[in-house]
Amino acid sequence: MSGDVAGWISVAKVGRPHGVRGEVRVFPHDGGSETLLAVDEVRVRRRGGARLFKVLRRRRASKFFILCLDGVVDRDGAQELNGADVEVDQSMLPELRGEEFYHHQLIGLPVEDDGGQSIGVLEEVLDTGGHDTLVVRDHGAGVEFMVPFVESMVEVDQARGAVVLTLPQGLLEATEEPIGRGDERGR
Repeated sequence: MSGDVAGWISVAKVGRPHGVRGEVRVFPHDGGSETLLAVDEVRVRRRGGARLFKVLRRRRASKFFILCLDGVVDRDGAQELNGADVEVDQSMLPELRGEEFYHHQLIGLPVEDDGGQSIGVLEEVLDTGGHDTLVVRDHGAGVEFMVPFVESMVEVDQARGAVVLTLPQGLLEATEEPIGRGDERGR
């Protein structure tokens, strides 16, 4: 998840329209999240800006939700939202317990190896299916790394505000790419 200064947090992406009456398929970043079933309004953000929508109806459909948004009345209107981010007010997110955290809370944290050597900054958390993937960028060197977000390799040190990696030898080198080249991932 990623956020902004106004307190809105991206929780999902709009997919293709569902039917002809303006409903949209919405794919949550966290497949287990029920947040979209509990909110009365969402903000839909595209490159041209963001628009607030009242959620008229919602239902879960396997790996996605189907939302009916006020003002989206036909398939063409729903198609215009395809690919947009769906955001909710941060206050609508459930409270976390203990050592839990939301992905948006990790964005911007420094990333280092288990020896304290700086690797870069965590800039994205991608949902890649089996497990999430961290996108770590070292802007000084102009490179980015893709690191599996698995407990055996990644520790979030909340007290220090850092992400610490314990990686198999060669993993960083194997995933290193120039910044921007990874944009072919289909964003």
